Amino acid sequence: MKISTPRHRRGWHVAIVLAAAVLPMLLAYPLVMREAERRAESEVTLTATLVLRQLDRIFSSTDRTIRDTAELLGRPCDDGVNRSLRELSTLRPYFRALLLIQDDRIYCSSLLGNIDLPISVYKDLHSLPPGRAITPTDRTPFVTDRGAVLVTLNQGGQSGVLAVIDERYLQDIQVAAEAESHFDIDMQLVDGRALLATSKRHPTAPGRNAHQSSNGTLETVRSQQFPFEVSNRLMPAYAARDISGIWRDTLPIIALAGLFAAYLAHLVCSRQLSLTGEITRAMRRHQFHMVYQPVISLDSGTLGGVEALIRWQHPSAGPMRPDFFIPIAEENGQIADLTRHIFGLVARDLPTLGLRPGDHLGINVSGSHVASPEFVGDVQRLIRQMGPDAPILTLEVTEREALPDQDNVHHNMALLRRQGVQWALDDFGTGQSSLAYLEWLKADFIKIDRSFVRGIGTGSVTSVVLDTLIALAQRLNLALIAEGIETEGQADFLRQANVAYGQGFLYSQPLRAHDFSLWRAAYQAAHPQKPGLPPSALAASSA
Repeated sequence: MKISTPRHRRGWHVAIVLAAAVLPMLLAYPLVMREAERRAESEVTLTATLVLRQLDRIFSSTDRTIRDTAELLGRPCDDGVNRSLRELSTLRPYFRALLLIQDDRIYCSSLLGNIDLPISVYKDLHSLPPGRAITPTDRTPFVTDRGAVLVTLNQGGQSGVLAVIDERYLQDIQVAAEAESHFDIDMQLVDGRALLATSKRHPTAPGRNAHQSSNGTLETVRSQQFPFEVSNRLMPAYAARDISGIWRDTLPIIALAGLFAAYLAHLVCSRQLSLTGEITRAMRRHQFHMVYQPVISLDSGTLGGVEALIRWQHPSAGPMRPDFFIPIAEENGQIADLTRHIFGLVARDLPTLGLRPGDHLGINVSGSHVASPEFVGDVQRLIRQMGPDAPILTLEVTEREALPDQDNVHHNMALLRRQGVQWALDDFGTGQSSLAYLEWLKADFIKIDRSFVRGIGTGSVTSVVLDTLIALAQRLNLALIAEGIETEGQADFLRQANVAYGQGFLYSQPLRAHDFSLWRAAYQAAHPQKPGLPPSALAASSA
């Protein structure tokens, strides 16, 4: 008997462990980038807000000053007014000059005293704007090498106050906030004009909200008191340093998570490889054995055959559940080897079982095995081992693992059918079978899953489904076998529904070959065998 252990399994083991080690890094990447973005937004917003507060403080002071200065309007520019203007401009910060305006003409200055000049000497002012206004300019009449911010208050009749703020105060705030070139600060009026007229930067669009631009994180905050706003952008180089810093802070945790994930993956894969090796060793060391559950004719009560079930008695772990180790054998390419091993065990037990011609013996087969080139030879070898007076062999495929609709599958099934092998569909109603699948499969029998039998008499949805399944099978002229019968009430219901055969603890639990022979003798003495059953689907499964 060929027993194979695919070499590529260890390669998959290594690949899975490496993937598990890298997975935390991949999962962390979007989190790190989002955290970097959150920090950048927070830093940029905080800096822009601090700059805005400084500007609000300057212009609030200016607003109070020009309102105090407005009380001098209408008075002649005499010594008293001059003295008041000089005190207001020198004792309060930020001002280059304070001027009184009458009919768009400057008539009194904190620097020059009594003068008579049109307001248009300030090149960005053609007349006194209405209300309170802020006008950036790149020079003033008497200081032509530096810009300024002109703040005007119109008291009506083109009379009012003009305050000249030296832009160096604003530049100092900007330079301090940009902190070693981490940020790029823009201060602008809400109409888009730069608050610093001498700035060579391009002002941002008015009313722009926080967003992630192609050149870095940008935040814009607007004053609630004055018509200007501050835009701040985190320089890309510093943003990259911020991301690097987050990676540096989180890398130890990510590395530990990667090691832990790799370790868990290694344990799982090692367990898988270990179980794969254990299955191979179990076959070589004869740790598997078969048990047989009787299948009874519900109408006559006579024995019609058996369902063979594999069991594994592990020397240290004890009994191993078939629904645990059989999927592992399927996933790791061992199911064909295991099925061949089952064939050998069944052939060895046949003389002890004492089944007669016309009785039925069923063995579960995997869809992948049925589709393989070796399948027909494996079954023919079993038929030869069973001998001429053997029971009818029924091969069962489960609905949960539907056979592929392929030419080689059709060929294998048809060839074995011509040699007297019958086919059954197990777990009917629990998978994805369609009428087309039932049609091409041409199963001789359908087995009703125990979950539907358990619902008999409960009024549950499963009992309604059971009625539908029975009606469908009978319409297709397919014999039925019910699994998991535990009570006389269930047996009576199925008998009245014309279900042909049943099995379950009501009749017997699965038995070793010798125990089954004793049970068979006692049962047949109490229920004399009538002419053989019609072909039945008594399949070896992992139940």
